[in-house]
Amino acid sequence: MTNNTTNALGKGFDRITAVYDIVVSICSFNRINKSQLAFLSHLSTQKTGLILGGGTGYFLQKVLDQNKEIHITYVDASAKMIELAKKRIKEKRPNSLHRVTFTCLGAEDLEWQTYDLIVCNYFLDLFDNTFVQILAGKFKQNLNTKGLLYVTDFNISETNGFMKWSTQMGLKVLYLLFRLTTQLQTKQLPETEMILKEQCFTSTHSKYYLNGILACRLYKIVP
Repeated sequence: MTNNTTNALGKGFDRITAVYDIVVSICSFNRINKSQLAFLSHLSTQKTGLILGGGTGYFLQKVLDQNKEIHITYVDASAKMIELAKKRIKEKRPNSLHRVTFTCLGAEDLEWQTYDLIVCNYFLDLFDNTFVQILAGKFKQNLNTKGLLYVTDFNISETNGFMKWSTQMGLKVLYLLFRLTTQLQTKQLPETEMILKEQCFTSTHSKYYLNGILACRLYKIVP
């Protein structure tokens, strides 16, 4: 993943910012938003957090509602997504705005610190296995020993049959649409579960939506 690639992707998402939330809500029957909140109740005690690819700030607002002390570094490669996220918090949680540092960067340019919480909601699916491996290594290095990794993403069921086939076909169409609209280069889901296990992460909680197509998982580092 190069700077040029990230910059192109960020500008690509700039083009769809105005309709992003509407499209996400309609196409998933609002399950994409709902799936991100599966384990929100676990996020009430952390002091520091990192949200990667936060988009228009939907999840950010929910975390600030849930946790009255957390300070969050909010990262997105799209300047327009950052603008919308700032606007959302100014309108919905103005007294919490000082607890958020908005950063318009690709994850490869981030100056990582130590966090109690790292969030990747519909973010890792933008990248190939190689870059997800790099990110997983960063997660391991920069997550506190008792910290949480919070991941929501598309999921392909382990079972065979029509549901697995239809999910694979649907994802191919989705990736094609994003390649046309945002210059996304990835063509298939990365093997996130396997990669995180290789970095000593274990899933402690998981919940599925749309017959298993969407999955929210909480991870901790195995001592």
